[in-house]
Amino acid sequence: MSYDTEERLSAALSGIVGDRPYAPDLDQIEGRGRKLRHRRLAWRATAGASVAAAAVAAVAVATSGTGVHAPAPNLAAQKPATTSSVTPAEDSPLVRLVGYLTTAEQPPGDATLVLRDQRYTNGLKADIWDLYTDNGDYYFAKTRGGIPAQVKGHHTQKIDGGYEKAVAAAKQAATGDLNEARKEMAFSWLPKNPKVKPIIEAPGVTPPLPAGKLPEQLKATLEINKTDNWVWNNSMDALTAGAGSPTVRAGVLRLLGQMPEIKVKTGTLNGQPVLTLTAGTPAIAGSESLTVNADTGLPVKYIGADVGVTTNFTVTRVTLADLANGKF
Repeated sequence: MSYDTEERLSAALSGIVGDRPYAPDLDQIEGRGRKLRHRRLAWRATAGASVAAAAVAAVAVATSGTGVHAPAPNLAAQKPATTSSVTPAEDSPLVRLVGYLTTAEQPPGDATLVLRDQRYTNGLKADIWDLYTDNGDYYFAKTRGGIPAQVKGHHTQKIDGGYEKAVAAAKQAATGDLNEARKEMAFSWLPKNPKVKPIIEAPGVTPPLPAGKLPEQLKATLEINKTDNWVWNNSMDALTAGAGSPTVRAGVLRLLGQMPEIKVKTGTLNGQPVLTLTAGTPAIAGSESLTVNADTGLPVKYIGADVGVTTNFTVTRVTLADLANGKF
C-alpha cells in the first residue's frame, strides 16, 4: 500500500467512525473569531495541520435595511455579466472578471471590516465582526459597536499563520505561476514537518481506488482529489482574510477556475449580478458553493450543505483612525 493510499484510508475511516450530526460550537466560532473545525477537511487533519473554517462568506459591499445589496463607491465595478451558465473557459465571465481585478487599484482605506452572518439549518446563528488591517493586525468583536474600542486600545487578536500563507498564495496566483501558486495554496495550512509528505495532484483528477469492494462512504472519501480539496477550502480562507484586496480576489478566482469540477453560473442575487461557483467531486464529496459579485469579485454567499451553514458577509473598506473614533 502506498503512503498516500494509507493516508486516505486512515482519514476516511476516521471520518466514518466520527460520523455523527454536526453541532457547531458557537463559543468557539465567536471566541476564536475565525475558525470552525469540521471533519470534511480530514486531509488537513491527517497531515497534521489545523482544520480551517468551513464557513466563508457572503460579502455585500453595502447593505440596505431590506437586505438588497449595492456596490460601494470605493470599489469600482466592471461592466456587469449577463445571465447564463458558463464554465471557466477563455473569455468567460470568470476570466473577464479575473482580468479586471488584476489591474484594479487598491480601494481607499487601510483596513477591511468583515461581518460574517452565519445561519445554520438547526436554527443556530452567529454574527461575527472581523477587522483585517493592511499592516497585518487583526481585531475581533461580537458586535459592530465593539470594534472601535478594540482598535482604540490596540487589542489585536492572534490570527493563525495559515491565513497569511493563503492570502500570499492568492496574490501569487493573480499574475504569477498558477501551478506554483496552487501548490502554495494547497500547503498553506500544513505544518513545517508533516508526518506524511504531501503530494500535488493535477486539477480535477480522481485518484485511483484500491482494489476490492469498498463501502460507499469510504469510496466517496477516497475519490477526493486532495489538492483540489485543499485549494478550495484554503481559497475560502484567503477570500475572507483578503477580501479588501482586488489582487487576492483575482488570485482566488484564477485558482478555482483551474479546477474543472468547479462549475460557474452567472445570475443575480438581491439585485446584484453574481457568479456562483459550485464545487463537487473530486474537490469535495458533496456539494458546496461560493457566490461572488460579478462586478467586483467580492464573495456574496457561501453554502456548505454538509455542514448545514449559509454564511453572508458584509465587507467594507475603512480607515483605522476614523474607526477608532466610531466613524464607520
